[in-house]
Amino acid sequence: MEQHRATGSKMPSRRLLIVDDDQKFGHVLAEYFSTKGYEVRVVLRGEEALALVSVFQPHVVLLDLLMPKMSGIDTLKRLKRLSPTTKVIMLSSADLEEVAQGALQLGVHAYVCKPPNLSELEHLVSGVWPSRES
Repeated sequence: MEQHRATGSKMPSRRLLIVDDDQKFGHVLAEYFSTKGYEVRVVLRGEEALALVSVFQPHVVLLDLLMPKMSGIDTLKRLKRLSPTTKVIMLSSADLEEVAQGALQLGVHAYVCKPPNLSELEHLVSGVWPSRES
């Protein structure tokens, strides 16, 4: 598990969990969001995300669809039971309308195709941020 923390910020902690089996991609996202003031954790598997969610309490999860063992959809279903208010943005290299619609019906906030435009992804993430710290 990788940790990235923003420093020197007076803003409340904005916690972001990245779940992606592509370690390099996860690292790129973590570095980007860390520079934007987010407190970021990165895990490679759905099981790790579920174990971390109750401790870290992320506001937003960037979740890969295609992962070994536990898929993004399976992770999403369990994550929503553990933390119903956590916003989930699904990322995938699969640009399939039926997959995106299925994910949206299961409660993801958005479905984004890889590779994402980082500034657009950050705009999407910041748009679902809670208006005040809970």
